[in-house]
Amino acid sequence: MAARNRSSRSTGGTQAPRFDFDPVALPDLEDGDPDRFGEVPFEGLVYHGITREDWALGVGSTVEACRFDRLELGAWMLRGARLVECELLRANVPAVSAARGGWRDVDVRDSRFGSVEAYDVAWRGIRFTRCKLGYVNLRGSELLDVAFVDCTIDEIDLLDASARRLAFTSTRIGTLNATGATLVDVDLRGADLDQTVGLAGLRGATISSDQLQLMAPALAELAGLIVED
Repeated sequence: MAARNRSSRSTGGTQAPRFDFDPVALPDLEDGDPDRFGEVPFEGLVYHGITREDWALGVGSTVEACRFDRLELGAWMLRGARLVECELLRANVPAVSAARGGWRDVDVRDSRFGSVEAYDVAWRGIRFTRCKLGYVNLRGSELLDVAFVDCTIDEIDLLDASARRLAFTSTRIGTLNATGATLVDVDLRGADLDQTVGLAGLRGATISSDQLQLMAPALAELAGLIVED
């Protein structure tokens, strides 16, 4: 997916993320045996109340059509792995290493993540709802149809990322780094932004008039304007 800067006016306004995956429609899932967690393929299984120091998935591994409820991990290593049509509920993971992986149709709700190293990833059809996230590193990533709803994010780093149909609804963001980003149909109107780095990278994003007023001094500085009364 290669996002390109363009005006959304020709398409009738900013397009919202599109989601085909409904976790309720997951097929009948077999209860996974916590004592054999990781010994069998992660496909068509549901796990409840998993608590582990860490969970490591090998490069090229796939977790498909699974539900994880109350996943408590010290660290989750899934670098180069794939999540496909999965649901995560009430997860608590201080450290997530997910660089160079692929996530498609993943629904995450009521969860807490600390540092999320997800640079150079491909995310498509991903929803975070009522989640608390610390530092989210999405540098160089390709994002298509991604939404954050009722979330709190300390810092999200989109340096050199490409994003299309990305939305933040009722979400507070401490710091947004958009340096070098390529944005199409990225909706920031529902975000409470404390700080934005790399304002030039916001080209193609949609903001509210109130946000524009807050950004005005930084935009004037970026344009080299001298404002005097």
